[in-house]
Amino acid sequence: MKSFIKKLGALVLLSCFASCGKDALRTYDAQQQLNAVEDVNDPFLLSSIIKQTTLFYQGMGYDNSRLPGAVQYMERNFQGGDNYYQNFKYPVDDLYAAMNILKLVDGAIGLADKRGSTTHKGIFKIFRSLLFSFMTDFYGDIYYTEALKGREGILYPKYDKQADIYTGLLAELSEANTLIKEGTESVSPTYDLMYAGDKVKWQKFANSLKLRLLMRASKKIADVGAQMTAIVNNPTATPIFTDNEDNAAIPFIGTTRDNSWRGGRLNWDYTEFDRRRPAKTLADKLNNLNDPRLPIWFAPVEKPWTSNPALDGVTITTTDANGFTDESTWEYIDRTNPDIAAQSANLLDSNKIYVGFIPGMYGDFLNGNGHYDIANGGIFGNFKVSRFSQLFRENVHPLLRATIMNSDEVQFILAEAAVKGLITGDVDAYYRNGITLSMERWGIPDTKITPYLAQPGITLPGDDNGNLVKIADQKWLALFMVASEAYLDIRRTQLPNIFNNGLLTTYPFPLRFIYPGAELGQNVDAYNAGVATLSPAVDNQFSKMWLLQ
Repeated sequence: MKSFIKKLGALVLLSCFASCGKDALRTYDAQQQLNAVEDVNDPFLLSSIIKQTTLFYQGMGYDNSRLPGAVQYMERNFQGGDNYYQNFKYPVDDLYAAMNILKLVDGAIGLADKRGSTTHKGIFKIFRSLLFSFMTDFYGDIYYTEALKGREGILYPKYDKQADIYTGLLAELSEANTLIKEGTESVSPTYDLMYAGDKVKWQKFANSLKLRLLMRASKKIADVGAQMTAIVNNPTATPIFTDNEDNAAIPFIGTTRDNSWRGGRLNWDYTEFDRRRPAKTLADKLNNLNDPRLPIWFAPVEKPWTSNPALDGVTITTTDANGFTDESTWEYIDRTNPDIAAQSANLLDSNKIYVGFIPGMYGDFLNGNGHYDIANGGIFGNFKVSRFSQLFRENVHPLLRATIMNSDEVQFILAEAAVKGLITGDVDAYYRNGITLSMERWGIPDTKITPYLAQPGITLPGDDNGNLVKIADQKWLALFMVASEAYLDIRRTQLPNIFNNGLLTTYPFPLRFIYPGAELGQNVDAYNAGVATLSPAVDNQFSKMWLLQ
């Protein structure tokens, strides 16, 4: 169903853009809403909505390098504009990708209403809130109350103010929790790809997502502390994520391209995989903290630099916790070799086997960490910088999941809220729980988690500002592969302070996506009203929306 609707929709949209007026295009949009749901039921739509939404978020977290590059998880060594925010300069159509899923969501809510299916309606309300929050968080003002009303004759929906959208989304999530709690019908494990029919876990998702939105808008909502406290202090009525069994994520099957991890062999050839490398910011943080997630995420450098001439040419074999084996051969930094001497300024990391590309790199693998052996490296090869690990070449693996939200994120939200006095609670306990849950999610055993937590570099310093820095660092690490949330968090808190790393000193951090060009062409009055609320009132990547003003 997903593939058919996407392909049919793409063909008709291309045809309309080529030959239709704006009324015809908007009328087609209304008809597509009807076609999407007319012959199915809401339990069936649940599986499609879960799949499409989780894959949408996974795409932003890893497939598309725009956000992973912006938060310095990833650098590209070919066509490297995402290393320095170039794609934020152009209109972004992710708004319509979210809207296409929302067509199914709103259709499913209508079907649930007809059946009197309150539990399913509550679940669909979670996805409605999630996708509308994506739209407003990345763009600013956007249609909400008049969205998806094409069948009612509203072809040019107005944009709602972001403040009003947030009020509505928070109310919808509260409603979702109540509907699921009070609903009497069961949820089919067959169609519930995320929680196999466990209604309490859906409640946890609703309330955890509400905590995420409350924290995101915490500077703009007068009673945010009271709202957060009401959730946290009532675990029976408003349960939240507490362990990794609660995570809003689905596993892959690994038999076709559609049901496989996007970086796996069924989706990407090796060249496409090799174009994405770890960022030095991430590698340095993991190295400095002796983080056991490092060898899970990164492959060792093929020819690491060494300052010890005795190691020159020595090969070591490493096998990570998942059984993937790699070989590395040390190369001595012999500055009498003119090829090596010519790369001295670019040689930044030596005597280590996990290394990342410098942030802001111009997609030029030739200079990455002093790489000079171009003839043997191939068009995308670099022997001096890590690749992502072989784990991310798998089509399916227990550690690879299409993810929207994890329990560790919730613990870091609570830690930050406790530091700021928005809730009462043990800051250190929340913080360490967040680290532990992230480690466990990546398969790290207790024998490695305990010594990691005992390091002085992990200990909270005790003052509020220092605590917030540490919490942000660990939350950023935990959000690896959930880059959309990492971006929004860095934008909100300015932590971790990554803004002038590497070659990025002249590139200001982007604050939003630019509205799709079709909005200016087909919904211009609403578009103009939305732009007018930005500061300054210009549709570019640096204007501040209500959340940031």
